[in-house]
Amino acid sequence: MFDIAVCDDSELDRNLLIEDVGKCEKYRETVRFHQYSSGKELLAAMELARFSLIFLDIQMQGMDGERTAEEIRKMDDSVVLVFYTGFAEPTPHSFEVQPYRFMKKNMPPQEKSRHILAALDRMAELDLGPVFEAKFNGGRLFLKPDDIVYIEKYRRGIRIHVSPAAKRRYHTGGLEDKEPEIRIGGKLSAYYDVLKPYGFGYPHDSYVINFKYLMSCYKDEIRLHGFPNMVFKIARSKMNEFNQMKKEFLTSKYGDQ
Repeated sequence: MFDIAVCDDSELDRNLLIEDVGKCEKYRETVRFHQYSSGKELLAAMELARFSLIFLDIQMQGMDGERTAEEIRKMDDSVVLVFYTGFAEPTPHSFEVQPYRFMKKNMPPQEKSRHILAALDRMAELDLGPVFEAKFNGGRLFLKPDDIVYIEKYRRGIRIHVSPAAKRRYHTGGLEDKEPEIRIGGKLSAYYDVLKPYGFGYPHDSYVINFKYLMSCYKDEIRLHGFPNMVFKIARSKMNEFNQMKKEFLTSKYGDQ
């Protein structure tokens, strides 16, 4: 069962959206809805539960959608987030919280249905994605692709670097002190083959990065959210493939907005 949160200060708009999502036969029997009339209400619920998908209005009384989204990403950076709004246009700040879609309430029904299905498919894809068993501090962690910001060759194995939200979720520390030592065996190229369908790129023989956390890409340099002081180089031999994968990832998210 997938838990979907709908956060909007208009009860009518919440119910209309739920009705539209319910028209998708593919997921009709596997989703459960939770309604919230404010960002604070939603965030309080997230202290107790995890959602697979969140539809979030931008223009709300009190804490607006963008501010709410910032707090959501501090708590959970893997949940599929869809902005759903009446008149507000996306801003550069809107995309910093990595929304999967930006939907207008008044868009044509066919277009709205297409966006809804895409969000539901993404929700299911993440739920069914691979799980990696890694070693940490004498124990084990079970990580999903969205937990991972980048992985790198490290000594005779692989080191995994996870997002700030994953660090909190798995209690690995490393938020302000040194980076946690999360290790896994195997070859980097083999992990790339598994992660490629989930939005990962291979810019250098030494590391694989998650496009979801891409902060900037200029010429042959990359910066990633969560690691702003680090610069990742794109090898000349991998430049064309990497840029193509980046284009496909961004197009899949924003190309048909």
